[in-house]
Amino acid sequence: MLSLFETSKGKEHFLGKSFNPKHYIFSVGNLEENDKRLSSRKLEQNEVTSLTLKIFADKQYDYDQNIYLAEGNVKALINGGILRSDLLSYNKSTGILSAEGNIRFRKGGQYFRAKEFKFNLLKKEGSIKDAYGILDLKNVVNDLKIDAISNQAKALKSTNDKEINTYDDGIEFSFGNIKLPDNKITRSNKSIGLINNWRFKSNSISIEENGWKSNRIVFTNDPLDPNQISFEGIDVIAEEEEDGRLLITSSKTNLILENRSKIFIGKRIFGEKKKKRSKFQLILDGKDRDGLVLVRNSNATNITDNIKLELQPQFLINRAILGKTNSYKNSKDKNINLSDLFGLNINLNANNSNWSFDSLNDLSTLNTSRLFNGLRHSSSFRIPVLEESTFNIFTAYRSRAWNGTIGETEIKSAFGGFIEKSQYFTTGSLKNNLNIRIGTGRYEAEKFENSEMISLWRSSIFSSLDSEYQIWKSNKKNLYKNYLTPLSPVLIDSELVLKTNIVSAYFNYLNDSDQGFLKLTIGPEIRLGNLERDYFDYTKLSVMPGVKIKSGNSPFKFDNAIDLKTINISLMQQIYGPLMLDIISNLNIDSSSKNYGEYYDTKLGLLWHKRAYECGIYYHPNNEAGGLFFRINGFKFANSTKAVF
Repeated sequence: MLSLFETSKGKEHFLGKSFNPKHYIFSVGNLEENDKRLSSRKLEQNEVTSLTLKIFADKQYDYDQNIYLAEGNVKALINGGILRSDLLSYNKSTGILSAEGNIRFRKGGQYFRAKEFKFNLLKKEGSIKDAYGILDLKNVVNDLKIDAISNQAKALKSTNDKEINTYDDGIEFSFGNIKLPDNKITRSNKSIGLINNWRFKSNSISIEENGWKSNRIVFTNDPLDPNQISFEGIDVIAEEEEDGRLLITSSKTNLILENRSKIFIGKRIFGEKKKKRSKFQLILDGKDRDGLVLVRNSNATNITDNIKLELQPQFLINRAILGKTNSYKNSKDKNINLSDLFGLNINLNANNSNWSFDSLNDLSTLNTSRLFNGLRHSSSFRIPVLEESTFNIFTAYRSRAWNGTIGETEIKSAFGGFIEKSQYFTTGSLKNNLNIRIGTGRYEAEKFENSEMISLWRSSIFSSLDSEYQIWKSNKKNLYKNYLTPLSPVLIDSELVLKTNIVSAYFNYLNDSDQGFLKLTIGPEIRLGNLERDYFDYTKLSVMPGVKIKSGNSPFKFDNAIDLKTINISLMQQIYGPLMLDIISNLNIDSSSKNYGEYYDTKLGLLWHKRAYECGIYYHPNNEAGGLFFRINGFKFANSTKAVF
């Protein structure tokens, strides 16, 4: 932002032809020609080259070649930006450039308006009073460079262009032990840990040589009014980093929802290049860690240029409160000592242009007597082979697996390799996603009939084909008018889609047993409503019956083909306003199965869904997992976005 006010640097080509010629032209030309003594001093102390202003106004004055004044419909071209005001003056003796009355400035993707603007060209300091503006953090440094000829065309762009505000990025915060799903309304999750476009307002902004600051600034990511979410920054400082990024730091920040509820969230940085995790977070793990856990996140350590190590220490809160553990079923001893209160997650990553290696190691205790009972490990070494295929070598220890109505089972150990190929393609209007995997491995896992562990080699061929065909789609009218609603960041089209999933597999085991199956799932998915009314204005329903034809049996519990007739049901329904219900579940409808009528792989969600933000809670009853999340949506602002809010 500092470059916005450093108008004493750089040279500028005139763009007089872009303006109405009936206005008077008031040109300050080259300062060092007008005042040799003053400009000499500036050149020596501040390395100032020249300043060229081209000013248009109804009236202009020149007092003793010292004070320049323009009044009435002032339009000034300054270093590639356009400054408009009722009054503009420059005092050569003090070096103060000032503007008053209906001030507006635009350069590239940056815009601000104010009642009063003053800047001392010699001291490189100034102030803005009653400021409103728009910041594009992705381009702010380039937009406000002094040599900005390439951005002039963008600065002069007409605000009458038909543009729309588009969902572009975002920030996400989560808590729990499940992977949160993508937004089913937007069909994507664009949270990258950064929002690039902000509107801001402040009673006063002080400009200094190395940046600017303010006692209070309010930012909002919402392009429309009334804004649904904003951030009140106290003691805000903006500085340009060495790598050219602009960082805006607020020492105290309040989150304001719907201009009513205010929540203190501490120090915040606007404009970070990449997502940074909080140092501490809470997770819930009732399976391995007896409940609530405090986790300390740390940045990855670069051992070499292509090897990274990340350590995540953990403190097991529930285990400390209980004074015992219920996580190790193979051990009758539930007593704990100090080392049982701590866990550790170790992630190792190595890669180059020809291969990659990942190793995940999760320790739920540091007690050496329980070390192997508390360790879960998986690793993978991947090498590209053939066309769009990869060769994978894997190892695993105490890997958790879920198999339909059987529920959770455990693979005690495994190692092997496979070749995998994935390809997305279209056939006319049909969208397809194909996955093929061929491999072999040795598995030690639970036996199908009981919990006894057996160890066998298994060879496998697996393929799946997911297809989608759009049967009907509504023709949305008034696209630009209704693109954003209070409850959705994207345009919603009602549609009817036919989905199919075909899975085939063959497994051969070293004990002369084998298993093969073919599964076909087909069904419609319908989306109705636009989220423009307060209740029952959005429904997304998918009903997918599935049939599995099977031969043979697996000796293992984790891969035995069961649930031969199923139905998958997925429903997302608006209840009232932003309150949404999200349900996914599978039902065994095979009357010959002992698990007939049982639900499995059920996911329950309750969401609060709005244009600028969303939050919700999910619970998976089958594996006693859950999570909370809060997402803030970022938008690429259109030219019609107003700075004042």
